[in-house]
Amino acid sequence: MTRTQQISFGFLAQAVALLMLYTAVTLLGAAKFVSSDPLAVSLPYQHVGAFANVLLHLSVMSGLLGGGVYVLAGQGMRDDALLSYSFRLWSVILILAFFAGLLGLLEGRNLLELPPPLDIAQIVAILLILAGMVRSQARWTPFVQVWMVGMALGVVCTIIGLIPTTDYLADRTLRALAVGLNVNVAYVLAALALGYWLMHRFSDVPQGWADSSLYTAAGVLALAGVLVSLSGFYTLGVPEWAITLGNIGAVAVPILYLIVAAHTYKALSSRNPTVTLAAHWYALGLLLLLIGAGLLGGLQVAPGIQQWTAGTRLSDLQLTLTALAAIAIVLGVVNQVTAEMRGQNRRVMGLTPFWLVAFGIVGGGLALGGAGLVQTYLERVAGIGYLETQTLIVPLYALWLGGWLAAALGIGIYAFTFWVRRPVTPVT
Repeated sequence: MTRTQQISFGFLAQAVALLMLYTAVTLLGAAKFVSSDPLAVSLPYQHVGAFANVLLHLSVMSGLLGGGVYVLAGQGMRDDALLSYSFRLWSVILILAFFAGLLGLLEGRNLLELPPPLDIAQIVAILLILAGMVRSQARWTPFVQVWMVGMALGVVCTIIGLIPTTDYLADRTLRALAVGLNVNVAYVLAALALGYWLMHRFSDVPQGWADSSLYTAAGVLALAGVLVSLSGFYTLGVPEWAITLGNIGAVAVPILYLIVAAHTYKALSSRNPTVTLAAHWYALGLLLLLIGAGLLGGLQVAPGIQQWTAGTRLSDLQLTLTALAAIAIVLGVVNQVTAEMRGQNRRVMGLTPFWLVAFGIVGGGLALGGAGLVQTYLERVAGIGYLETQTLIVPLYALWLGGWLAAALGIGIYAFTFWVRRPVTPVT
C-alpha cells in the first residue's frame, strides 16, 4: 500500500465513520416526530437537524475525496506534501465540526450550517488536494475531468455561501444557489465519475464506450441538476421566463435522469467475474438519484407544484436522497477499494448490510415522502393547522423511523465488517 493509497483509505474510513454518526443523529431527529422526546429541551430539532446536515455533507465530501485520490493514485499521482497536509487539515475540520455540532455552535442557515472558519478551512483543504492532483497528473482522462469539475464546483458553491450580505432576499438567493448547485450538480458529477470508475471493475464494457458515455452522462446530469435547482428560487420571485423554463423542466428532468439510467444499464447488464458489491451499491445510488432528483426534483421544478410543497418534508427529502445517492456510490467504492487492497475478489462487506440500507433508505424515504404529500394536502388545501397535521401523520413518521432503524443496522454491520477486514499491508 503506497502512502497515497493509505491517505485515500483514510478519507474513506472517515466517510464511513461520519455516516454512522449521521445515522444516529437522524434517528434522534426522527424520534422527535413520533413521540414526546425527553431530549426536546436540551436538544431541539433545529440543533439535531443542523448537526445531521453537517455530518451528511462531510461524509459525502470525505468519500468523494477518498475515492478520487485512490483512483488518481493508480494513474500515477504522487504523494506530495500538499496531499499529506490536506488530509491532516481535513481531519482537524471533521473533529472541530463534530464538536461544533454537538455543542450547538452551528449556524442557523439550512444546509449551510458550518461556521465560516470551518468553511474556509474546507475550501483550503480541497484546493490543496486539487492542486496536488494538477501537479502530478500526466493524463487528463474523462474521470479526472468530470471528478475535478464536480469538486471544483463544490468549492465555488461553498464560496457563494460565504458571501456576506445584509439583504434578506439576496441572502436567500445566494443560499438557494449554493445549496442547489452543490447537492444537485457538484455531488452528482463527482459521484458519477466514481461510478464510472467502478464500471471498469464490475463490467466488460469497452473503455472507449465508457469514456464517451461518461461525458454524455455528466452533461445530462449537469443540465438536469441546474433545472432541479430552479425550485429553490420560486419563493423569492422570478421572471416569467424562469417560470416557463420550470414548466419545461418538470417534464425534461425525469427524462434526463432516465437517459443516464439507460446509459449505465449496459454496464450493469454486462458483468465480469468480479464478485464485489460495487455494482449493487452503484445501482442503489442510481435508484436514489432517480427517486430524489428525477421524481421529486422533477415535481418541484414545476412552479405550480412548488408553491404548494415549499416548506414541507418533500423539499428537504429531495436534497437528502440526492446526497444519499452519492453516499451509496461511495460505499461501493469503499467495498471495491478494500477488496483490491486486500488482493481478494470477494464481497468484503456482504449482502446483509446492503439490503438493510437499501430497504431502509428507500422505504423510509417513501414514508417521509408520503408524510410530505399528506402534509401538503392537510395544510395547504384543507387548511388544517401545522401542529394538528403533525399529529395526524405520526404513523408515516413511524414508518420513516422504522426505515432508518433498518438502515442504521445495515450501516453498523457495514462499518464493523469494514473495520475487521480493513487492509493491513505495510506502507511502501
